[in-house]
Amino acid sequence: MRLGEACVTYLQNYQVLSSRDLYETRALLAELNSIDTLDLIERPASFDVSIHGVALGDLQVLHSSFGDCRIQLRTPESDNDALFMIIPTEGGGSVQHQGQNYTISARRGIIRDMRVPLFADEDRFACFGVRLPRDVVARHCRVLLGNDMPNIDPGFEISIDLDTAPGRHVCNTLNYVAQALDGPLHNLDNAIVLNGLQDLLLTNILMMLPNSCSEQLNGKPKSNAVPHYVKRARDYIHAYAHTAITLETLVQHAGCGYRTLQMAFNAAYGMSPMAYLRSVRLNNAYNDLLNDEDGAGVAEIAMKWGFAHSGRFARIYSKQFGVLPSETLRKRQ
Repeated sequence: MRLGEACVTYLQNYQVLSSRDLYETRALLAELNSIDTLDLIERPASFDVSIHGVALGDLQVLHSSFGDCRIQLRTPESDNDALFMIIPTEGGGSVQHQGQNYTISARRGIIRDMRVPLFADEDRFACFGVRLPRDVVARHCRVLLGNDMPNIDPGFEISIDLDTAPGRHVCNTLNYVAQALDGPLHNLDNAIVLNGLQDLLLTNILMMLPNSCSEQLNGKPKSNAVPHYVKRARDYIHAYAHTAITLETLVQHAGCGYRTLQMAFNAAYGMSPMAYLRSVRLNNAYNDLLNDEDGAGVAEIAMKWGFAHSGRFARIYSKQFGVLPSETLRKRQ
């Protein structure tokens, strides 16, 4: 049965909440999914929440339904370093995430970055949700690729087309996992079996849904073997991002010509060496804004990581993280 074709109680043996109380629901969703705002927009009398959830190894599988009502919710900027896959089973709506609008329905899901704010408007909505810690996804990707890339981070396309064969396959796999957990594996304390289900789900997500490692995962000739000169330049960038790094510096350290290095970086990471350096510095600035114990401000941290123009820094920071640097700083304060 395709998800969304009938009213089904998923993960029925793992109920977390059954409630018509908006405040009780808000409190639980804030804990489960970093949701800090939940409002009833239409048909509030029909608000009827049912949330079921279970741990699957390092993952968390949820199913949530909200009744015959329309809701709006927001999530804030967060240090929750995970992805969250949403596969609708009933109803639909729209999502604003990373500066773009997305439709969600039985034909369209999403994979969101839990660090970045989200706004959703949902009507008669129910869905599966799978929390995917980024380090777990990256580790599994390295296992599939059979290489030792230390900084691999598969970036997924946000929208999931559930009408395509790969999208349907991920749906069917998630449905199979949910049924197995609810049926023959209910209360089974067997790490080997449960880890096998986790690996099955992760493998299908990585192999079937478009991401930055799709070409390597699907066996494009040797693209998964990052050249040694790229590794040298990449590792140098991570070690010395706080210092002045020029094209000449990278080329000398890599031991190859710039054109060769640029083409190989684009093949491995989808960007030039200098764009990769900027991305690393932006991530370091993000971490400092969130965690710096010396009370440094936005301008000081931007300058530390080589961004002399505050306005430009704010624009590229907002483009990468979906929030302004000042918003990240307020979270620390």
